[in-house]
Amino acid sequence: MNFDADGSDVALLRHQTALARFGELALRSDDLDEILTEACRLAAQALGTDLAKVVELQQDGKTLLVRAGIGWKSGVVGVTTVLALDDTSEDHALRTGEPMISPDIETETRFRYAPFLIDNGVRAVANVIIIGGSGKPPFGILQIDSRTPRQFTDKDTDFLRTYANLLAAAVDRLHVLKEVRDAQARLRLAIEAGELGSWELDLASGTAWRSTRCDQIFGDTDPNLPWTFDTFLSHVVLEDRPNVALALQHAIDDLEDWHFQCRIRRANDHALRWIETHGRPDGIQHDKNKPRHLLGIVTDITSRKEDEALLLQSKEGLEAMVAERTRALTLANARLEAEAIERERVEEALRQSHKMEAVGQLTGGLAHDFNNLVGIISGNLELARMRAGQGRVAELERYIEPAMTAAKRATALTHRLLAFSRLQTLDPRPIDMNALVNGMEELFRQTVGPSVAIECRLMAALWPTLCDSNQLENALLNLVINARDAMPDGGHLEIETRNAGYLNGSVRDAAAETLPPGDYVVLSVTDAGSGMTPDVITRAFDPFFTTKPVGKGTGLGLSMVYGFVKQSGGHVTLRSAAGKGTTVTIYLPRNRGAITGTVASVTALHMSPAQQGAVILVVDDEAAMRGIVIDVLSDLGYGVLQAADGASGLLVVESGVRIDLLLTDVGLPGGMSGRQFAAIARGRRPALKVLFITGYAESAALANGWMENGMEVLTKPFAIDVLAAKVTGMVDESSNAADPTRAA
Repeated sequence: MNFDADGSDVALLRHQTALARFGELALRSDDLDEILTEACRLAAQALGTDLAKVVELQQDGKTLLVRAGIGWKSGVVGVTTVLALDDTSEDHALRTGEPMISPDIETETRFRYAPFLIDNGVRAVANVIIIGGSGKPPFGILQIDSRTPRQFTDKDTDFLRTYANLLAAAVDRLHVLKEVRDAQARLRLAIEAGELGSWELDLASGTAWRSTRCDQIFGDTDPNLPWTFDTFLSHVVLEDRPNVALALQHAIDDLEDWHFQCRIRRANDHALRWIETHGRPDGIQHDKNKPRHLLGIVTDITSRKEDEALLLQSKEGLEAMVAERTRALTLANARLEAEAIERERVEEALRQSHKMEAVGQLTGGLAHDFNNLVGIISGNLELARMRAGQGRVAELERYIEPAMTAAKRATALTHRLLAFSRLQTLDPRPIDMNALVNGMEELFRQTVGPSVAIECRLMAALWPTLCDSNQLENALLNLVINARDAMPDGGHLEIETRNAGYLNGSVRDAAAETLPPGDYVVLSVTDAGSGMTPDVITRAFDPFFTTKPVGKGTGLGLSMVYGFVKQSGGHVTLRSAAGKGTTVTIYLPRNRGAITGTVASVTALHMSPAQQGAVILVVDDEAAMRGIVIDVLSDLGYGVLQAADGASGLLVVESGVRIDLLLTDVGLPGGMSGRQFAAIARGRRPALKVLFITGYAESAALANGWMENGMEVLTKPFAIDVLAAKVTGMVDESSNAADPTRAA
C-alpha cells in the first residue's frame, strides 16, 4: 500500500481497523462496561492519544459521570462527575450536537475545563456526542484527550462521528435487550404467580416445548421427556380426545384461538384432573396460510370444577327442599284460609308485599354496584388484551391496576353488607347554612326545571350549625327532588332558614318525640304539591317505602335524611295534607364556634367548542369506568368531554360546546339520576341522542317506559366492540340528519 507523506493513509487504516474491531465487539458482548472501555481503548489507539473516556448523561440532563475510560488516575472512572454548564465544552456538544475540538486548553478562551483534566495533564480535547435511541436523550459524550497540544484533522473528526454513532447503536441495542429481558421476566413472574403452565407446539415437527409447571400439572417427573401432541393426547381421558383433536384442527385450519377444557390422568399418580388450555397460532406461513407454531398456557381447574359440582348439587338439593317446603306451605295455607278471617289474610299479604318490595330495592342496588365493578374489571382486561395484541406491553399496568382495585372494591362491598346496620361516618364542621343554600340555588333551578318557581327566604344573621356539609347538601337536594316530583305540572317551592330556641315540649313531630331544649338552626322545604295522606305520613321515613312507580324511586331518600339529621343531633318534622302540599323541616343544633370555611359554589365551565369531528359527552361517577369508555372513544377518533355527575354534565351541556352524543350512567350521585339528567339535557337540546349505560338489567330499564326516540341502553358489563358499534351507529345516524345539538 502506498502512504502519503503526511501519513494520512496510515491514519485511515487505523480508523478503519478500530471501527471493524469495535463492530465485532459490539455484536458479541452484552456487557456495557466492557463495550465502553474497549471503545475508549480502540479510539485512543486509532488517534494516537494518551487518554479517552465516555461520560454518561444523568437523568437531570446536566450531570455527566465518567462511566468508562483508559489512561486516567485512580478515582476518576466511575466516580468523577462534571456539570454541562453554559461555559463548558460538554454543554456545547450536547446543545449543538456538533463535535467540539480544543487543540490546547491552556490557550482556550471559549470554555473552562474541569480540574481533574488539569490534574491528569490534559492539553487537547475532542468531544463527540453519543446520541440516544429513538425519542431518547443523548447517552453521553465520547471524549478523546491528549497530554500534548494537537490539532485534530477533519478525517479525525469524521472518524469520531462514525465511531460515536456505532457506539450509540451498541448502547441502544443493550438497552433494548434489557427491556426485552425485563418484560420476559415480568411475564414469567405473572405466569408463575397464576400457576399457569406455558407451552409451544411446533406444528411441522409435532414436538412441543413446555414449562416446569406443565410437567407438574400432567404429573410428568422427567423434564427431559420428549413431548408431542400425541404425548399430550395420551394424558387426556378417552372420551374427551375427539373434541380436543377437533379443536386443534380448527385452530390450524381457521387460524383461530385454541381454547378448551378436558379431563386428564396424571402420569405419576393416575389422578383424574380437569385442565383448561388457551392457545394461539403464531408464525403464519403466507404461502400455505398455515401457522408454524401454537403458543399457549394450561392451568389446573380441578378445584373450580369441584366447586361447580358442589354448587350444582346444593342447587338441586335446595330446589328439592323448596319444592317440599312449597307443598307443605300450600297445605298449611289451605288450612289457614279455612280457619283465618279475611282481615288477617289481607294483613299478611300486605306485610309480605312490603317485605318483598324492600328486598327488591336492596338487591337491585347491590346488582347495580356489582355490575359497575364487573364492568370496570372486564373493560380493563379487554383493553389490556388488545394492547398486548398490539405489542404495547408497557401500557398493560395502566389497565391491570384499575381492574385489581375494582375487584378489591367488590370484596369490600360484601363486607359492608355484613355491617349493614352500622351508622355512617360523618365529618361535622361549622357551616353557614345560608351560604350552602345560595351555592346550590342554581343546581336546584336546573333540577326542577322552569315550571317550578323557587323562592329562598334566608334569615339574616343566621346562626352557624355543626354538621357534615356534604350530607346536608344531599339531604336538601333530596327534599327539592321530592318537592319537584310532587308538582308534575309545576308550582311554587319555598326554601326557608331561621333561628329558633326551644324549651322542653315546645316542638313535637308526628311520633310525639320531644325536641331537646336548646338553640337550633332551622331549614324548611315547602311545596305546593299533591301532599300526603295520614297513612303515607306515618311511613314516610321508613326505609324502602315509596309511593312512586317501580323504577322511579328507591324509597331511601327521606329515610337517609332522617338518619343523617338524627346522627347530627338534630330532628326532622313532616307536615302535609292531601292536596295541600308538604313541608319538611330540619332542626340542627346551633354551633357557637367560628365558621372555618365557606361552601364552594358551582361555577360554570369554560371550554372551547370543538372545531371538527364528532364529540361525545361521557357522564359516569365511576372514574375507572369512565376512563375505559373515554379510552375506547378516543381510540375510535372521537372528541370526548367528561363529567362525574349530572350537575357537572349540565354545565357542559349549557356551555355551548358541540355534542353529538350523550353517554351517561343511569345511576349518578348527587340526587340527579342519569335519566333525570338526560331529560334536562334534551330539554336544552331536543335532538340530542342519548346512550344509557347501566348496571341494572336492560329489560327492566326498557320496561320502565321512559325510553324515547333517540335513546338506547347498553347494560354493564359490556364488550368493547359492542360499545364501539353502538356509539358509531348512533353518531353516524346523528350526522345524517340536521343536528341542532351542535353549537353554532
